[in-house]
Amino acid sequence: MIRNHFKTAWRNICRNKTATLINLSGLSVSLVAFIFIALWVQNELGFDSYHKDAKDIYLVQMKFNGGSPNPLTSLPVADAIREDRDAASVARMGWWSGTLNVNGQLFDGKAGIAVDSDWFKIFDYNVISGDIHSFNHHPFSIIFTASKAKQLFGNNNPIGQMVKLDTTLYQVRAIVKDNPVNSSLQFDMLVPMAARLAYRQGDKNNWGNLSYRTFVKVHPNTNINSFANNVTALSQRTSNRTDLSIAVQPLRELHFDTRSSDPMFRRGSHTAVLVFSILAALLLITASINYVNLTIAKANARTKEISIRKIMGGNRVQLFFQFLVESFLLCVIALFLSLIIILVTLPMFNRLTETEFQLSFSSPLLWKVLTGTLFSATLLSGTLPALTMSLFKPLLYLHGHSILKFRNIMLRKGLVVFQFVIGVVFIIGTIVIFLQMHLAQTSAAQYNRAQVVSFELPSQVFLKANYDQQKINLFSQTFKYDLQKNSSIQSMAIASNSIEGQMNSNGVQNWYWEGMDTSSKAWVYYLSAEPEARKIFNLQMKEGRWFNPGSTDKKNFVLNEAAIKEFGIRGSAVGQIFARSGGDTGQIVGVIKDYNFNSLYNKIGPMVISCNIDGEWQKVFFAKIAPGNIPQTMNAIAATWKQFIPDAPFKYQFMDQAFDNLYKDDLKMSRLALLFSCISIIISALGLFGLATFVAEQRTKEIGIRKVLGASVTQITAMLSKDFVTLVMISIVIASPIGYWAMSSWLQNFAYRINISWWIFFTAGVLSLLIALATISGQAIRAAVANPVKSLRTE
Repeated sequence: MIRNHFKTAWRNICRNKTATLINLSGLSVSLVAFIFIALWVQNELGFDSYHKDAKDIYLVQMKFNGGSPNPLTSLPVADAIREDRDAASVARMGWWSGTLNVNGQLFDGKAGIAVDSDWFKIFDYNVISGDIHSFNHHPFSIIFTASKAKQLFGNNNPIGQMVKLDTTLYQVRAIVKDNPVNSSLQFDMLVPMAARLAYRQGDKNNWGNLSYRTFVKVHPNTNINSFANNVTALSQRTSNRTDLSIAVQPLRELHFDTRSSDPMFRRGSHTAVLVFSILAALLLITASINYVNLTIAKANARTKEISIRKIMGGNRVQLFFQFLVESFLLCVIALFLSLIIILVTLPMFNRLTETEFQLSFSSPLLWKVLTGTLFSATLLSGTLPALTMSLFKPLLYLHGHSILKFRNIMLRKGLVVFQFVIGVVFIIGTIVIFLQMHLAQTSAAQYNRAQVVSFELPSQVFLKANYDQQKINLFSQTFKYDLQKNSSIQSMAIASNSIEGQMNSNGVQNWYWEGMDTSSKAWVYYLSAEPEARKIFNLQMKEGRWFNPGSTDKKNFVLNEAAIKEFGIRGSAVGQIFARSGGDTGQIVGVIKDYNFNSLYNKIGPMVISCNIDGEWQKVFFAKIAPGNIPQTMNAIAATWKQFIPDAPFKYQFMDQAFDNLYKDDLKMSRLALLFSCISIIISALGLFGLATFVAEQRTKEIGIRKVLGASVTQITAMLSKDFVTLVMISIVIASPIGYWAMSSWLQNFAYRINISWWIFFTAGVLSLLIALATISGQAIRAAVANPVKSLRTE
């Protein structure tokens, strides 16, 4: 019986070539999208869960005065946590990047961390060679991931080799397997915390220096709230600070903490996971609708077959499975084609999503996804046609009735509407996402980023100067003077950090102004920059002036509009007293217009700018390059860099790239949304094309009679297109409020967002209508210009 079902199914698939081609095209493309999204969603939801004790691992956070939790902690907080009996293991990590020197060849070692010995008791690493225990017992040891070791040593055995990290020699103790792509801990180099503390002795008892991430693994079934309260009490007693409290964040929630500004860990979004999960299901449903529509539309052609089967003793269950097998066989072929497409397009998908998925047929996860996809597609596409066909009564055929009834025709039209509702919503979403990203571009354009390159002094300079600020600043000024000899560099400035992204920040308690509200818990972003910075970035003045060249304004400050509002400074801010704690009292000399130095997810915060560059490390350089001379100028800067800093590779970033990093995930999501919108429209258009072809075939004699009676090609084309255009118009009406609600919800994530205007829905509707007309007009015109003699000669 089963064999007979498959044989019959194969014959029907081969007989209806046009319908089969349309169904296979739609199903294959939708299955590709569905599988890609399923792999991505599985990857996101499984972040950091591969650690054996993931449910008992927490990131420690510090809070002051009841403010927001800070993922950065001080070094001594770990010692306080260790006193609690519920803490099984505690480990700190600190950023430890630099330049690696392997046999005289320089490599970038920016993805490195310094860790405590308990780090390997908390997190699971797959050791390929070497010994982690010896790493813990020697302060100047180093561990590399397999990919990093391959880059540094090629096929040679790295264990026991000596490498120079900046100015210090380290011995390779172990090689570990690269962390999975769904790990927040993406580091390729580890050194003992003792190596970091050799240079930072002052951190040991400094509760105010929040420069570390601290992880704790608690014993199973620990009451985590009680644990946090106990650790808070221990920390307050040890630090003598009653304004301090401790919070903990589960490791498995770390990836989805979009409120955190900590750049150390790669972030995801629960909203994005939900949206793309729904999107995957809708794409599969859209493709399945094509099969349902075409199968039901062609049902009359199979009434004789169904009647004979029933008269010969076939029951409803057997007929149901017959048509379900047809759907299953078609889905198997579509899945096979989709796997071929995936093999070809997987590298592009990995680049787009910044993942490293591999199509390994030995992976249980892949087979779960493929099996689930196959049966979902079979049930979605096959159930309704199978029910429709199996319930048909053969006596109705003998009385001249057809399978298609009014409710079936209405169902078919309803499915077409549903398809285009999805497509129109996708188009609306794509337009809104594009406009929001454009708003981000124009918001950042409040200062000039064009042809501005930035680069930062490497750690070697700080180590050689023994972190002496005067020596470092003298080096920076000498370096700058030599760079300015290049005539292609229009202007240069040095600052304490970049003017966007991760800036230095501290509480308002570190500042003073007249009428200050001491209860405020606001965080103030602080930047120290040379006067030339305004010329480079063309920062816009709201009030007052910028810093004068020279040292006359070293005690003075420029604030942004948000700072004036946050601080409650009344009247004209210019001339009012302003000071930094522990520093000389100065005054406000100017107010700049607000610009988005963080992403649009965050409101513009208070910014304070000083030109007291001598009071800060001069480490970030900005150079404005003349148009048309970028390659030659960058070569000249690199040559000067090699002369001054020969033991570190030259790393730079154009400010346009720095901006793109703020919106990397959003830009990635917008590209995915555009891709899947196109796929949805293509699938819908394929279904519409198939139905238009079927309707044209079904009404061939009617069209012939109309032509004989004098109907024009235009009239016949309009007649055939009218019903489909009406369905698309209904889709637009239904999709518009759905699209408005969905995109309004998405925009709530942004502090600054666009207004959703009426023209967005009008544009989406026009595009959908044009796509529908382009799809059906070809078939309608072809039917309209056909010779009526051919269609009527048998009558």
